[in-house]
Amino acid sequence: MFSPIVRPLALLGTACALLAALPAAAECTREKVRVDLPEQRMDERVQALAHLSGCFMEVDTTLLADKQARRLKGRMIPRDALYRSLRGSGLEAARYKGHWRIDRRQQERFARRVATLRATTAEQREREAIGKMRAADVGHTLRHVEKAVPREVNEQAHLNVADRIRYDERLDRVARKIGTPPAPLALGWVAPVK
Repeated sequence: MFSPIVRPLALLGTACALLAALPAAAECTREKVRVDLPEQRMDERVQALAHLSGCFMEVDTTLLADKQARRLKGRMIPRDALYRSLRGSGLEAARYKGHWRIDRRQQERFARRVATLRATTAEQREREAIGKMRAADVGHTLRHVEKAVPREVNEQAHLNVADRIRYDERLDRVARKIGTPPAPLALGWVAPVK
């Protein structure tokens, strides 16, 4: 049994622990914050940005292995700090259900779609359902999307909505050219919030 003095102290300690935890559980700030981060390992950078912004960062840490983040200094919104930190890493960041998710999801999605369309093109060509010129045109478009998506993600650390729509439309045109319907978006796909 607690003494009359110990119990209030224990309750006060619990209340302080909850207050200390509030900033970490709070909504991500969208206000500009002062950022002064040295060149560091990417896992350290992601953790520093999570603390700085109050945003939870969902990431498979194996994706961060052997990656470095450049020095980052200035006043900026956390989204821009995250994008600038990830540029050149081949990783992409997207808002998802109130937190940030760092992965290669969009690149993998487009790579799967290109591979499927390439295989279907080969099947259609083998069956002589499409001509050699059409197959060559389709192949050119698929190579373009296959190279452009990772390049853009590498440059900007995300694939913006306009680019995503443009590449999906190109792949939809390819699907129509080879006689297959456009693929629906994958379940759980969410556009990044700007």
